[in-house]
Amino acid sequence: MQYSKLLRVALVASIVPATLVAQRPLFEESSALEVTLRAPFGAMNANQDGRFNGLLIVTDGGAPDSIPLELTLRGKTRVRTGICEFPGLMLFFDDATRGTPFEGQSALPMVTHCNDRDESEQFMLLEYNIYRVYNQLTDLSLAVRITKVTYIDSESDRPVATRYGFFNEHWDHLAERSGWTYVRAPVIPPEAYDTEQRGIFEVFQYFIGNTDWSFAFAAPDDDYCCHNAVPLGNPAGPVFPVPFDFDQAGIVDPPYAKPDETLGIRTVRQRLYRGICGSADDLQATFELFRTQRQKLYDIFEKSEQLSASSKSRTASYFDDFYSTVDDEGRVRREFTNKCRTN
Repeated sequence: MQYSKLLRVALVASIVPATLVAQRPLFEESSALEVTLRAPFGAMNANQDGRFNGLLIVTDGGAPDSIPLELTLRGKTRVRTGICEFPGLMLFFDDATRGTPFEGQSALPMVTHCNDRDESEQFMLLEYNIYRVYNQLTDLSLAVRITKVTYIDSESDRPVATRYGFFNEHWDHLAERSGWTYVRAPVIPPEAYDTEQRGIFEVFQYFIGNTDWSFAFAAPDDDYCCHNAVPLGNPAGPVFPVPFDFDQAGIVDPPYAKPDETLGIRTVRQRLYRGICGSADDLQATFELFRTQRQKLYDIFEKSEQLSASSKSRTASYFDDFYSTVDDEGRVRREFTNKCRTN
């Protein structure tokens, strides 16, 4: 697919995202949903490319709903390399979801704990709350729902673990409810993006200390753009970048997270602005959004019932450093103006 026409599109600044329509039942509430997931987890880890039958039992009050489904593994590289014992999952549903919290879901990503340890669970909970930060900054963001999951191996009938996880909205659903489409192209140039939403995306990635993304190019094993970003909009413009997958962010900082050697930073806790150079006024307008939302962003973590006190304290300190930077003219020049990218 040629993308040269989009390269030449002049985006109109007054174009704004369409009004979002009603969310599916799963994401209408923010309370922790309790479920039991039965699947052949041993066989799944042995044959990571397969598709397996499972049963999702919603035990969250009232009579339990038993929902048959199919599962595949996500993030298989981390399991194959020994980084994680438990992979992420993709759940596939049919019409058996009617009348349950999962009604309307067809393919649903599920983020799980990496290893059956409290520390690993905290990393996952931090990532969950990062999604909520982006929800606070813009409606063009993926919804999430925290879940307490009991995993049972269906072949041995033995419990595997009981840990928090979370579901995140499939981007096709976000596209549908926002009135846009998923833009399929191998490359999307920065100028194709809506300036305001691109600015929020770029500063947000700096805010959380994430450099593991590209809204211009596909990942090495993908045919379509982008890496840890979903391009929604119109092929003729505008296009909006929607971020996902934050486990490599400095806020999370799991033991396996390492920055790309070409970036010149030592750890993922070290922030690096990778945004496209733009006007000072646009940058300051984005900073102002973060300033007006400051207390709400802190509260997302501080009021979390699942996060530990140490996770909350470390996050608040990381946020403090961001705000000290954007409120200092010299640091803005060093961190943003002097380090922005021309393409």
